[in-house]
Amino acid sequence: MKKIAFILSVLLVSCSSPKKIVRVNHSNLPTPIGPYSHSVRYDNLIFVSGQIGVDPKTNILKESIEEQTIQIFENLKVILKDNHSDLNHIVKTTIFITNIKQYDVVNKLYGQYFENNYPARTTIQIVALPKNAAIEIEFVAVKSQN
Repeated sequence: MKKIAFILSVLLVSCSSPKKIVRVNHSNLPTPIGPYSHSVRYDNLIFVSGQIGVDPKTNILKESIEEQTIQIFENLKVILKDNHSDLNHIVKTTIFITNIKQYDVVNKLYGQYFENNYPARTTIQIVALPKNAAIEIEFVAVKSQN
């Protein structure tokens, strides 16, 4: 009976604790190309909008899929840092590419950003992306406990 009372009290405390949606301002990222936030945090969860390979200094899309992929990951590092996290705390990614024949190139680069701590992932070929990008990556992560 004491265990049930304890579990109920923990549930009541966790449900009544004030959790809110936080829209994080990122100053070192490309300007959003629409009405959206780069990232939104709820408690320890971080939801990141799809990112394309735009250089934050020039606001210009990188040329090749390799350059775009690398730029996306550099931008993702900024988003994660601003949310008190890092690449090792990504739990799910979705990759959109316009040419599935470039899957191997993307896969090789993608693997270089994780230390054998690979997130769950979906890769989808689509017809087109904003700014005529070749790749877009979105993800869900958690805050690091550091």
